[in-house]
Amino acid sequence: MTYPELRQKIEQQLAQLPPEQLSLVSDFLDSLQSKSTMSQRPLRRLAPIKRGTKAGELLKFAGTWQGNDLEDCLRLVKETRSKAQF
Repeated sequence: MTYPELRQKIEQQLAQLPPEQLSLVSDFLDSLQSKSTMSQRPLRRLAPIKRGTKAGELLKFAGTWQGNDLEDCLRLVKETRSKAQF
């Protein structure tokens, strides 16, 4: 499908959507645009974490947890993590 054909198809589909679904499409497009701008930013270099570092010192690298699905996330991590090779 050519670019003009794809645009025409999308425009026709958008014209038929009810307002609540159109809002979802808009949110999705916003998320795509924010991802593309994030991928263009250069990565920040952090100092390596040294052995013997205390947990309190590591907190500056940790985010905060918001939500009630911690158990689900831990289960997913355990199911999908790979074995360490030394």
